[in-house]
Amino acid sequence: MNKRVHASMMAKKMSGLHYGTTKVPKWFYSFIPFKVSTGGTSILMPLYLLQLGGSAQDVGIMNSLGSLSSMLGALFWGRVSDRTLKRKVFIITGFMSVTLFLLLLPFINSVEGVIALNSIYTFFLATTLSVSIVLILRSLRKLNWDYGIGKFNEIGGWGWVLGLSLGLALSRILTIKQLFILFALLNIPSIILSLSWIREAPIYVNRQSIGVFVNYVTEKMRYMPNFMLHIPNALKSLSRFKRFYTSSMLFWIATGLYFSQYPVFLIFRGFEKTHVYLAAIINSSISAYMYTRVGIMLKEKEGFKVLREGLILRFFGISLLVVGVFLNSVASFIIAILSYFLAGYSWSFIGISTTSIIGKLARENEKGTVMGVFNLVNSSGFIIGSFASGFIVQHFGFQTNFALASLFVFLSLIPIKGLKGSRC
Repeated sequence: MNKRVHASMMAKKMSGLHYGTTKVPKWFYSFIPFKVSTGGTSILMPLYLLQLGGSAQDVGIMNSLGSLSSMLGALFWGRVSDRTLKRKVFIITGFMSVTLFLLLLPFINSVEGVIALNSIYTFFLATTLSVSIVLILRSLRKLNWDYGIGKFNEIGGWGWVLGLSLGLALSRILTIKQLFILFALLNIPSIILSLSWIREAPIYVNRQSIGVFVNYVTEKMRYMPNFMLHIPNALKSLSRFKRFYTSSMLFWIATGLYFSQYPVFLIFRGFEKTHVYLAAIINSSISAYMYTRVGIMLKEKEGFKVLREGLILRFFGISLLVVGVFLNSVASFIIAILSYFLAGYSWSFIGISTTSIIGKLARENEKGTVMGVFNLVNSSGFIIGSFASGFIVQHFGFQTNFALASLFVFLSLIPIKGLKGSRC
């Protein structure tokens, strides 16, 4: 019997997953402490860099290198797990890397050291992204894949919000270094639970067949596109999807410009880490709340229309912050919160609609290639935007950086103007 077919049959018997049903696999919940830890520390990285004397430019470099490292990590770990037909060991490796690197961070006292460690950290963190998707797809029939991945994101998304909430509550009494140690310890239950709840079995899944579903893992992708499962070896879809890809590139450049410098802006305006946490909680909560609702909306509304609505919301959200730069502290914080709220609200429209568009317009034999190119475009755009943001803020100020972000979102509307149905 073919090794991969036999492995697939054994996986159904041995994995302990609820194959063919919509019952939530127990191992989904092993990710909650991990999400609490990564969510709680997501705000701390740029703040720690600034505390060590780093600049807006350093934050932009850290984000761009972290995104590149994570993209390459997802590619590497996904391929290695496919070759070994193992998943559990890679997920546990990702969980362990969180505790290890968060414990190391307080001992790093240089800007260059933090940037370097963050790049290594995001490379190992990518194991939890590319490999966990495969396990989810083995839990449910293909008809219910979107439900399973959506439920996985819902569980992880609220864990992320819980981590941010803990950070907000404790940030007044604990230092950044102490918070790193606390969240490193809070992550340990994920390691323990995964050891008993994830059953190792050799599982083979053709990644070409799952490319369209990868974009559902939106929690991390809101900050950086980390889901580059493979670099496509064929770009034949590029010409047919070039308007869609162009729009996406412009949008992700804007995303890099905006998200990389948002926490830096708040700190430079005299706000504390509690204010940054509050903004992040609002952003993450509205996204988590809207994901399912936008998915239902797409049953009635055309994908490109929902995408354009999301881009228009994002344009207004960033434009508000351009105005907020010129206001006094209290007014600018209110505007900044509203801007971040609209950023989270708009992401639910953008993230889900782009997945739907590719799912409906890409031919069955090109879905993996189309999503591969799409993720490559997104990653490149975010890296460019993040890297450029630091230099722009350093030399021209926050108002120029956010104005350019707003402009790029507006420009992203132009390539997809009039697109609908079967055209892209």
